[in-house]
Amino acid sequence: MNLKARTIAAAIGATLITWGIGAPAQASPLPKDGQIHIQGTIKCAPESKTYTVKKKPGTAIRTKPAKDAPQVDTVYFGNKVSSKFYCVNNGWVFVCISLCKVDENGIAGRWVFRGDIG
Repeated sequence: MNLKARTIAAAIGATLITWGIGAPAQASPLPKDGQIHIQGTIKCAPESKTYTVKKKPGTAIRTKPAKDAPQVDTVYFGNKVSSKFYCVNNGWVFVCISLCKVDENGIAGRWVFRGDIG
């Protein structure tokens, strides 16, 4: 992971700590409230940003915020994607770009690795 990605991951981690990631998952409020949501080891928060794919030839779109989650599509170099949530899973940061659902009942959507977009 390059320095920029590590810096971003550290900033997200610090933000998660500041927002109080210690709350139990069953007490998590709905995503529309702007709060952190926890599912096991995955910590998520709402986000609204536009990114450009910087990996050539493109990056995988996955079914969950995990490197080993099934790939369902590809978004190609130079394309723009808009985030709805970001999740940190074992130090890896993923961004949900469509079909996003993050609440106390589970996590779903179409996810891309944050290191591949910028």
